[in-house]
Amino acid sequence: MPDSFTISGSGYGHGVGMAQYGAYQMAREGRSPGQILGHYYQGARNGAVRTPRDIDVQVYGPDPYGVDGYGDSGPTRIDVKGGTWALQAQGRTVARGSGPVELSVRRGGLVVRTDGRTHRYDRMWLLWSGTPHYRPDAAPSVAHVRGAHGSYRWGRLQLSASAGVPNVVNRVPLNGAYLFGLAEMPASWGAHGGRAALEAQAIVARSFALLRSGQWKARCRCHVVDDVRDQHFSGFKNESGASAGHWIAAVKATRTSLTRARVLTWSGRPVEAHYFSSSGGRTAHSEDVWASEVPYERSVADPYSLRAPGNGHASWSRRLTQKGAQRLFGLSEVASIKIADRYRSGQVAVLVAKSPSGKSATVRGSADHIRSVVGKHTRGGNVPSSWIDRVRSN
Repeated sequence: MPDSFTISGSGYGHGVGMAQYGAYQMAREGRSPGQILGHYYQGARNGAVRTPRDIDVQVYGPDPYGVDGYGDSGPTRIDVKGGTWALQAQGRTVARGSGPVELSVRRGGLVVRTDGRTHRYDRMWLLWSGTPHYRPDAAPSVAHVRGAHGSYRWGRLQLSASAGVPNVVNRVPLNGAYLFGLAEMPASWGAHGGRAALEAQAIVARSFALLRSGQWKARCRCHVVDDVRDQHFSGFKNESGASAGHWIAAVKATRTSLTRARVLTWSGRPVEAHYFSSSGGRTAHSEDVWASEVPYERSVADPYSLRAPGNGHASWSRRLTQKGAQRLFGLSEVASIKIADRYRSGQVAVLVAKSPSGKSATVRGSADHIRSVVGKHTRGGNVPSSWIDRVRSN
C-alpha cells in the first residue's frame, strides 16, 4: 500500500485568458502588446474608450463578496508619514493634525479619535498634505492604514462603518494612481524585454477595473477591493518600487488622458479580461474552469509560459499522503490514482482512485474545482494548478 502519492504538474492559476509569463516571453520574442492580446483573447480588440476619472478601492473593511477567509475585523488606525492631515465631515473640516487617526465601531456607528477628541459621523473623509485635495504645495506625505496591503500617496480616504467594522476606501484616479498601484505583474520585466507584456497587462487590468467601476457595492461603499478578489492594489508601495518606472510608463503608454484609455473590447464593448500567472502549455476554455462560455476566452496554445525565464511553476510537485488520498476519494485505503480525463487545455477533468479490493472512487468537476479539492488534501494545502501531468505512488 503506498504511503503517499506524488502529484506532478505545471502552471499556476485558473488558466483563463492571458498567461502573464506567456505574455512576458512573447514580448521577449518581439511581439507587440496588440499581438499578445490578440493571441490570448482571440477575436477581441483593444482600443481607446472613455473611462470614469475615479474608482473607489476598499483597503480595509468587511468582505463584500461573501468569500471565506477575506475581510477585516476589529479597529484600525491611520498614520500620515511626512505630513499632516485634515478630517472632513458634512462638507466641513472637523479636525486637523499629524498624529494617529484611530477608527473603531460602537453600536454600529463609526468612531474616530484624533488627539484625544472623538468624532462621530456616518461618513468622513481623511485628506493628507501634498495631494490635490489638501495643501497641494506641501511636501509629499503617505497614508498608512494598519492591516491594509499597501500605503497611499494619492487620492483621499473615505471612512465609514459596515457590518461592525471600520470601512476605509481609497478614492483614486482609475487611469493614474489605481493602475500605478497594481502589483499584478513584475515591473522589472520591463528591463528585460518585457515592455510589451507590461502594456498588455495595463490594458487588461484597466478593462477589468472599468467593468467593476459600474458595480458599486453598498456593503463596502466601493467598486473594487484591494486583493485577488479583484486586483492586487498596494498603492504607493507598488508605485515607489525599484522598477516601478517601467510599469508606470506602460500604463501611461496605453492612455490618452485620465478619462480616455485603451481597453479590451468585444463587438465594440469593453469586456472583463481574466488573466493568470502561467499555463501548462495551453490556456483554458472559460466554461471548463468556471460556468460561462466567453467567446474571447478560448483555449489557445501557450508554449511561451513554459519557456519564460524565471517561471518557478514551469514544473512543480506536491505530496498527497495516504490519509489525504483517503479523505479526497472517500475510500478506506487507496492503492492507485489515475488521470481518467482532461479538458482541451490539458487540465484534469477526472481522477479515479482504486482500493486494494478493486473498489473505485471518482473526483470530477471543473478545472478550478479540481485544483481546489485536490490542493486541500495535499501537504501544504494547495496545488498551483490543475495541469497535473501524473500521479505517482510512493
